[in-house]
Amino acid sequence: MKKQFYIAAFAVAFMGILFGCTDGFDEMNTNPYGVTPEHKKPYVLELGGFIPQMQKSIYFNRENNDWDFQIMQNLSSDVYSGYMTPPTPFAGDKNNITYFMMEGWNSYSFGAYNNGLMKPWTKIKEMTLDKKEFLEVYAVSLLLKVQGMQQSTDIYGPIIYSDYGKGGVSSKYDSQEEVYKTFLKEIDDAQKYIRDFQKSERKAARLLAEYDLIFGGDYDQWLKLANSLRLRIAIRLSKVDPALAKEQGEKAVKDPAGFLEKDMIMPTLTMKNPLNILAYAYDDARMSADMESIMVGLKDPRISSYFDYATDEEVVKKHGPKHYQGIRQGTNMVNKDTRKNYSNLAEKRFSVSKVNSNDIVLMSVAEICFLRAEGALRGWAGMGGSAEKLYEQGVEASFSSLGVAGVADYLKDGTSKPKAYDDPANKEHDSEAVSKVTVKWNEADDKEVKLEKIITQKWIAMFPNGREAWSEFRRTGYPRLFPILVNNSAGTIDSKIMIRRLPFSKDEYRDNKAEVEKAVKMLKGADNGGTMLWWDTNAGAAAGASNF
Repeated sequence: MKKQFYIAAFAVAFMGILFGCTDGFDEMNTNPYGVTPEHKKPYVLELGGFIPQMQKSIYFNRENNDWDFQIMQNLSSDVYSGYMTPPTPFAGDKNNITYFMMEGWNSYSFGAYNNGLMKPWTKIKEMTLDKKEFLEVYAVSLLLKVQGMQQSTDIYGPIIYSDYGKGGVSSKYDSQEEVYKTFLKEIDDAQKYIRDFQKSERKAARLLAEYDLIFGGDYDQWLKLANSLRLRIAIRLSKVDPALAKEQGEKAVKDPAGFLEKDMIMPTLTMKNPLNILAYAYDDARMSADMESIMVGLKDPRISSYFDYATDEEVVKKHGPKHYQGIRQGTNMVNKDTRKNYSNLAEKRFSVSKVNSNDIVLMSVAEICFLRAEGALRGWAGMGGSAEKLYEQGVEASFSSLGVAGVADYLKDGTSKPKAYDDPANKEHDSEAVSKVTVKWNEADDKEVKLEKIITQKWIAMFPNGREAWSEFRRTGYPRLFPILVNNSAGTIDSKIMIRRLPFSKDEYRDNKAEVEKAVKMLKGADNGGTMLWWDTNAGAAAGASNF
């Protein structure tokens, strides 16, 4: 059904562009709820066209280039989150994976988010808010901006946000605290504009129906997303500003629109999923040691939806033909062929032939359940159930989304634990399991253990969204990941608590020097990968600190 909808939506959009200048002339001039009079049709086409640009830039990059995505996400967040590790010795093994921070890699996300999100949003604002029309379109652009730029600030900390697009020879940075509080205000504004539209005489207008690749112009779904994003933000702030987090979390659950009831899907029908290319054309994305340890150890049946068995001769000789073999992050690869045949991403989803059908989940029902579970664990009111109930609903939602059976037995398993890791190619990479968490909920456990269960299952469910998973690892220290073995950071990044952010772009030091130097002063330390972000208060369990 999803694919049928996407095909229809694409066809409608294409036909609308092809025949829009003449087809439906009479209707547009007689229907007060139509798009606009014909003389404004090109204006509307331009306005609507900015929405898919923004939607494509949340997970993909706007141009949908595979190598761009590889640099901006797969060789950073997807590795740091513990999801994937490349078998490839990029730059002679001195690269971001071993904490030798590559300038070309570090700066790419900065430009990609600005060009893919902030630039089209600025145009939408000029065409809507500044003209006081089509504010429902502006509302959607606000939510897309918040969803995407949260990833940007969670990479760097301070970002150019409130000052973006104002012109001048320089652009000031906002602190991460300012950015997050602006996000919350923008969600408020978006909800107001949508609700005002739904009460207006224009409520039957479907301006976005042809352009909205995600919800097809259904504003009720955008209101649900607003609450879902508010809850995600509230949980992120739960340690750095507990009072604000509680207020916003409870505000999200009280809103009558509710939360997303279906996964937020970005279709790949008219584009491609870059992970398919990285895994099966480049051979640069493989299962991590952390995924092997946790999912194999917990006997998680979802693993076959994510990865395939290893075909490496040494792995098969040691473990047999049905063995998942991951690669530990932060080690010397030396030769790509050594581990190229360790577990690849699941061919049934990630093969090159599926590049236009492997849709991306931008926010899942499972994630929302886990957010509410943590809210309940923290004593927030109105989460819709106990932490245990919501935790189990999150696991169930993940199994359901993947079409995997066996969730009831999985939730009852109180004995299986993550397994030790061994690397047939190098015994120096071997390690005992660093996580001891089980699946079954135990009400007698303390809050820290319960949180570890919630975040570990959330981590499994969110795959392959490395951006969000890396942020949650930094906030909580969960799931517990194997520390890197080769650290080329010259002492700037602690191997135990691992990388916390990416440095600012060197282009900014050249073109916006005074402002980026002010931004550095907003950080908790130097402009390097070891400095924690504003909401990263104590590196969580990774540094032996409490999350409560």
